[in-house]
Amino acid sequence: MKHVLVVNLFVSVKRKSNFNRLVTKVKEAGAETSIVDHKSLITLDPTSLGRSYGAVILSSTEALFTRTADRNQFESFIQYLPKVEIPILGIGGGHQALAVAHGGSVSKIGHPIKGYQTVELEDKDTLLAGLPAKIRVMQNHHEQVKSLPSSFVRIATSQDTKNEAMKHETKSLYGVQFHPERWNETNRAGKRILENFIERIALESSR
Repeated sequence: MKHVLVVNLFVSVKRKSNFNRLVTKVKEAGAETSIVDHKSLITLDPTSLGRSYGAVILSSTEALFTRTADRNQFESFIQYLPKVEIPILGIGGGHQALAVAHGGSVSKIGHPIKGYQTVELEDKDTLLAGLPAKIRVMQNHHEQVKSLPSSFVRIATSQDTKNEAMKHETKSLYGVQFHPERWNETNRAGKRILENFIERIALESSR
């Protein structure tokens, strides 16, 4: 079984249920999990994570990366991310943090994007394998990745959010603005995306 380290980027303890739901869905998708918050993560040797974990999943966050006070809370974490050598999947704010960490930028969207929305897949690579050209996934964001980092390419888009998903051209680094963990029986694409990341991308745990 793949062992995945799920990183909590939520600032408020009131968001604990959001993070717990992500962990539960990652387990349902077939992974053994460990959890850590973003402040504790940066105390670990990034080059040694592969000895214990097959991959890292970054949760969303209520913090806004366009807000200076919020951004400052994550500065050390952003500097840490490029040093991680195992696969990463960033979700929501985790997707934005991954983009910023590698030189991309985040901007406000004029209105909140919420609820199940249609996303168009542009490159059905490993993360999006087995899915139709258009999927319905849960959205809940006020900001978006404005410009992709160098060496990243867009793999999904939507009417309201240009860069719905991205991947690194050569490394196993992925980000999705939407929330695959919020899948339901009517809209199951999110489950397939988590399964793809765990089964097709995450490395075998050395434990």
